[in-house]
Amino acid sequence: MEETGCVIAALQAMDQRLEQALQAVALEARAVPSEVFQTLWRDNLTGFYNTSADPAEQAAAFRDERRKVCAYAKSVAFQGTGYGIFTTRCELALTRTLLDQLQP
Repeated sequence: MEETGCVIAALQAMDQRLEQALQAVALEARAVPSEVFQTLWRDNLTGFYNTSADPAEQAAAFRDERRKVCAYAKSVAFQGTGYGIFTTRCELALTRTLLDQLQP
């Protein structure tokens, strides 16, 4: 149980960092002086990816999809660890990967 609490706390902290990183990307995008870029950026997010230009909504959508991917991974992995530990570690890894991509 102790490990579960630690992993969940780590995921919550990483989710906060993710929201901050997504906010930084949105601010950077808004600072681009081109209206064409703004339109393309929003249309790409809302049309192609079915998400939002709002960082909070992006973070929520990522968390939802992340859970689905990690639940699927657990279903095919047959790992010895429990469901919660496996999926939370998976979620940490996926979030870390996205944060790496959002670095300036």
